[in-house]
Amino acid sequence: MMMADESELHYLPIVTCGWFILTVAVTYLISVLNGHVYPLVPYISDTGTKPYESCVFGQMLNIGALLLGVNNYIRYRQVDLAIQSKNVNLKEKWNTVALWLGMIISLGISIVANFQQKPLFAIHMVGALMSFGFSTIYFIIQARISFAFRHLHKKYPKYTVGSCIIYFRIVLCACYTILFFMVFSFSPMAFKQFKGDDLLYWTPEDGGFGYHITATLSEWGLLCIMIVFVFTGSAEFKTIGFHEISFRSKLFDMTMDT
Repeated sequence: MMMADESELHYLPIVTCGWFILTVAVTYLISVLNGHVYPLVPYISDTGTKPYESCVFGQMLNIGALLLGVNNYIRYRQVDLAIQSKNVNLKEKWNTVALWLGMIISLGISIVANFQQKPLFAIHMVGALMSFGFSTIYFIIQARISFAFRHLHKKYPKYTVGSCIIYFRIVLCACYTILFFMVFSFSPMAFKQFKGDDLLYWTPEDGGFGYHITATLSEWGLLCIMIVFVFTGSAEFKTIGFHEISFRSKLFDMTMDT
């Protein structure tokens, strides 16, 4: 990795964000058109519970989890290089914890994708807590790491983020934390008042609909904040480049030398 004037890697966060938007949009449309969920703000997982949207939901989320894991690893290597070269004053533990949290989040998303809500609710909820819950801590740590890079913005404004983006990330962390607790506070309240026959097709007549909408809106809000937070990393990824190594030519050179 190196400082580069042009690097395609800064498109990776953008592609990742676009992929998650496409995933939820496609599965929402399929589930609504098939009459499997009530159209007004269902849970995200509800849109991927029944076939055949469950197949699309699982496959696309698995790819999204992989993309997110790659983003996380690249960010780790970027910060690690800055620490080792003494360009930033930051303890390695911050970066190490962020790496492992990012991997747990990706694994959690994969669990959500492969263990649908209705038949395997407990495992599905574990995956949801791993993805949404650990993201709360991950974003806070990444905001802390961003502060360590502030002094580099004057020197490399094209490749770093300034104070506005850093404080914006802090606001996102605060909003994300609030929405996370709203989801897991209002959901149980809604379930207690539910009197319908189908949880996936939760209508205003089924009871607890106000709590239900509050919880589902909060969950969609979590996803939106996650997407925006990842998107803000595109500028920082401009510092990273890579070279393709031709092993055939290297082997040829070694043969000629001998």
